[in-house]
Formats: sequence, structure tokens, C-alpha cells
Amino acid sequence: PTGWQTADIGAVSVGGSATQTNAVFTVKGSGADIWGAADAFRFAYYKLPGDGSIVARVAAVQNVNVWTKAGVMVRQSLDAGSQHASMFVTPGKGLSFQRRPTAGGTSLSTTIAGAAPEWVKVSLSGQTVTASVSSDGSTWTTVGQETITFSGPVYVGLAVTSHDNTRTATATFDNVGVTQP
Repeated sequence: PTGWQTADIGAVSVGGSATQTNAVFTVKGSGADIWGAADAFRFAYYKLPGDGSIVARVAAVQNVNVWTKAGVMVRQSLDAGSQHASMFVTPGKGLSFQRRPTAGGTSLSTTIAGAAPEWVKVSLSGQTVTASVSSDGSTWTTVGQETITFSGPVYVGLAVTSHDNTRTATATFDNVGVTQP
């Protein structure tokens, strides 16, 4: 859609893709993981000038690995080691609020039970990021909050990593929305 872009972030062996048809996004990504000090994944993204949120329903995520991840993300830059906050759906490890509060720093995770289809949301207000999930898109449960120093514009979007850098994983997203205050 207008204003959206897509790119592989970090060291990926198999290039990914992202398409949108009839309000359904299909994102394919390889990459070893979104974790540690640097990420490797496919990102379909939109640039925000500051505060805002991204929401989507992860309709399906391919089970390449139990830690294959599909979800929504806010990040400072397109660098592999950028600070970020994400709310992921996995095929075998539940729903995970993952974040890297400082560029090149340690990743943190808060995981709860759940599987696709699931609504996921990440909201940024000042330096506070809130990650939430919903089974119906109306009633939201906060999985966690983190203080992350973002400055200026940020990137919000849909992220997919297969957790196997030799293969892509496909995820489908619908009800995608980006809001700004």
C-alpha cells in the first residue's frame, strides 16, 4: 500500500518478500532469528514521525521451526542491531513480547500461551512501548511494557523470521492498521 516498503534486515541467506492483496499481507522471511544483539528477518514497514501503534491479526504462520516468528514491530532503524519492540505469534512457543531496549544490546522476552490466529499490537507513547494481544480485536490483554529510548521517526511494520536461515517461512496478516495520535 501507499507509504509501505519492504526489505530483508540483517544477515539473511534466502531473500524474502511481502505482498498485499485485498487487505491481506503475505510476508515471507528467512533469517536465523529476531533475538540477541542483531536480527535477521523480512520487514514490511511504514515510517512514523513518532508516537503511534501498529495492529494486525496474524491469520497464519508457517511452522518451519517452533520459534518461527510473525508479528508487529516498532524499531528505531533498519540496522540489524537496532533497538525494537515486537509482539510475535509462533507456531510452537506461544505469543512473545520481545524487545531490545538499546541498540546492539541484549534481547528480552515475555511469553504467554497462544497461537495463530491472534491479534497483536505494539504501541509507542513517548519512551513507553506496550505490547498487547487479543483473540477478537476488541478486548486486549497487555503482555508487557518497556521503556525504550526512541528518537525522531521510527519504523513500524510486519516482521517474519523463519528461525532457519536456509528456508523462508510464510505468514499472512489481515486487519493491519497503523495509527498516530
